Amino acid sequence: MKRYCLSAKTFTGEAELIYDDAGALLKIDFSNTSTTVEQRYHIKINVPMTLTHLEEGGHNLSKSISIIAKDIEISFEMFWKEYPYKRNRHLVEGYWPMMNKTDQVTAYLAAIEYGKYCTRNKWYNAKIADLWLKKKEFLNDWKNL
Repeated sequence: MKRYCLSAKTFTGEAELIYDDAGALLKIDFSNTSTTVEQRYHIKINVPMTLTHLEEGGHNLSKSISIIAKDIEISFEMFWKEYPYKRNRHLVEGYWPMMNKTDQVTAYLAAIEYGKYCTRNKWYNAKIADLWLKKKEFLNDWKNL
């Protein structure tokens, strides 16, 4: 996944663009900006749907908009919201900062699929998140299990 932030003198804060591993646009987030409806519309219709086009400059965004690549930040709260079994939070919360950023992003995305897996397979009892992370269960392909 790749994250890009858009900023300009015409609004405060940064809009975020998130692209998946295949380079397709996943999300445009305006929650940390003071953009107007017109500015959001301009950005939405001019942001490239693929990462390749963005990196090659294949967009019609205003020249006053800066595009900067940034690391993806996945907070513990974001992970905990998606994880299906809410027990022993204190153990997981202490372990989360020790994980590298790549594993945090992978675990977050896997937690979403793991929740769907648990819903599909009612017979399956979800694991405590602490063990799920430490045993690297997030590396399983929960979408196809």
